[in-house]
Amino acid sequence: MRTLRLQLVRYLTNALVAHIPSHTLRRAWYTRVVGIAIGRHSSLLMGLQLEFRGRPRDGRPGIVIGDHSVINAGCHVDGRGGLAIGDNVSISAGTWIVTDEHDINDPRFPEILAPVTIGDYVFIGSKAMILPGITIGRGAVVGAGAVVTKDVRPFEIVGGVPARAIGQRHGEPGYQLDHRPVFE
Repeated sequence: MRTLRLQLVRYLTNALVAHIPSHTLRRAWYTRVVGIAIGRHSSLLMGLQLEFRGRPRDGRPGIVIGDHSVINAGCHVDGRGGLAIGDNVSISAGTWIVTDEHDINDPRFPEILAPVTIGDYVFIGSKAMILPGITIGRGAVVGAGAVVTKDVRPFEIVGGVPARAIGQRHGEPGYQLDHRPVFE
């Protein structure tokens, strides 16, 4: 029965709730039903695809989003292995964050869960992919379309497939994101 209930919540979350044109209603569902911890003034825009294993409890990881962060439309966010997103993080449209994979060398093909951690003031460009077990340091930038297979150091700019260092971000960020549209 629990599995059926989880599948129903996952279906309703991704097929219906993600497309409701009200940030306030989606946020209420994500926090109260799915159990995502969403910080003050953070936004999850329409068309978000969520992967989760029910409300976090008994040490099971979940999704934690800091203050003033924005996850744009059409992102795929996987919290099955644990996902921590810091403050003032901007995740552009179409980004994939993955915390679950399979051991392709094991005949049983078991799942391998590994948490993803995204530090404060990180900017992730459109259609980037962050693979399981990755830590992206404070102030780092992930270029559009990059596939991040290794940790990204603080203030490092990475791009490409697989992502590699292409520059360094300068100066301490001082901005505060506040993008909370009423109908998006």
